[in-house]
Amino acid sequence: MTTLLSIISPIIPPMQTTHSPQTTHRLMNVGGKVLLLIISGCLTLFILEMAVRLLLPLPYPNEDGPFYQCHADFGWTGQPDYDGPIDGAEYHQQLRFNRLGMHDTEHATDNQADSYRILMLGDSFVHAVQVDESESNHQQLEDNLNQQVDDVVEVISSGVINWGTNQQLLFYRETGREFEPDLVLLMFFIGNDLLDNLPGNRLTIDGINCYAPYFALCGDTLNPMPLTYAPGISQAEPPCSASERALVNSMGWLYQQSRLYQQIEPLLISRSPRQIFGQEHDTPSTALYLPSSDPRLEQAWQVTLATIGQLNAEVRADGHQFAVALISPGMVVRLMQLDEGAQAQFERDNSAFKDAQADRPNQRLAQFLQKEQIPYLDLTPALVAHQQTNLTPLYFLRDGHWTVEGNRVAAETLANWLVDAGSIRD
Repeated sequence: MTTLLSIISPIIPPMQTTHSPQTTHRLMNVGGKVLLLIISGCLTLFILEMAVRLLLPLPYPNEDGPFYQCHADFGWTGQPDYDGPIDGAEYHQQLRFNRLGMHDTEHATDNQADSYRILMLGDSFVHAVQVDESESNHQQLEDNLNQQVDDVVEVISSGVINWGTNQQLLFYRETGREFEPDLVLLMFFIGNDLLDNLPGNRLTIDGINCYAPYFALCGDTLNPMPLTYAPGISQAEPPCSASERALVNSMGWLYQQSRLYQQIEPLLISRSPRQIFGQEHDTPSTALYLPSSDPRLEQAWQVTLATIGQLNAEVRADGHQFAVALISPGMVVRLMQLDEGAQAQFERDNSAFKDAQADRPNQRLAQFLQKEQIPYLDLTPALVAHQQTNLTPLYFLRDGHWTVEGNRVAAETLANWLVDAGSIRD
């Protein structure tokens, strides 16, 4: 039988499997030069890295004081076991953090008292460094519930300044679930949590920018694995392919390790600044209350809602309950307590807000939570109602966080809601 090989072999000359000595020599020369260039480049970078470490200070002042530390997995946490004073324009107190850097007492991972455990996730409203730990909303919630129900209730505070939902999800995965909570309560601050979930969220600590990990939406699907932010590499378009994600994560890790990269980072972000929504307003959160077609705002909404959905799925897969509490900025609460005449006067004096809607973001969140069958409580009506009959401020005017009274009203409202909803056995 005539084979295909016998037919084509006279046509195609046999392959040369060996090189001439001259060709081999040339290839070896080229390979040697390439190897030499690689070694020289690596050596140059190593020398530059050492020189930067020895000769140059880190690029940024320590804006956030001694209260926080960079963290490879979360971006940053509170400084573990911190004990010292904290001074603000409207408060002064002695601040104490536990071993996790939370403004809370210690909690054992094993539930020795067989208590009903609530893991409270959030940002600076949960960290509550403006008030004593005994006056924080998590501690007042625990005290209030223990007065109303027979079970022993333990509220575990897990919130840090500037954390977004992405960091709260990562904290739950790595640490929070170890406490085996009966209920995970997400305290969602409408004022900046959406912005904090976009790439580039950071805290400046000990001379460098500590960047939060972030999640990417590819199409309509959230990739549940986080990305490590890399200045100059992480751009508006989310990396979706395996190779793109590997590059971003590698460069993000390199930024955390390399002083040379950290030194050139200010130049990188000056040429490619973080893109945020609402830049036409004094504060980005203003865009949440006005009609807006800003694609960055819509991206923030989509990734935020998807991250809440992911957190809900993981908490329920662990056999725990999940619920959300919505926190509005103080300015919104103050405006909503005004009568119709005063609100109309405000709109006349501030024409840019004539199309504003005080509960616009609250409604969108509520629609999503209802669709996902996630129990939720909007704290805004209770805070507004209280402020209409009580002149004690609920928010610090300049700082923007809850006062002792604000923490108390929020905790009381949450406790009554949890008991009435039957979340906690009485």
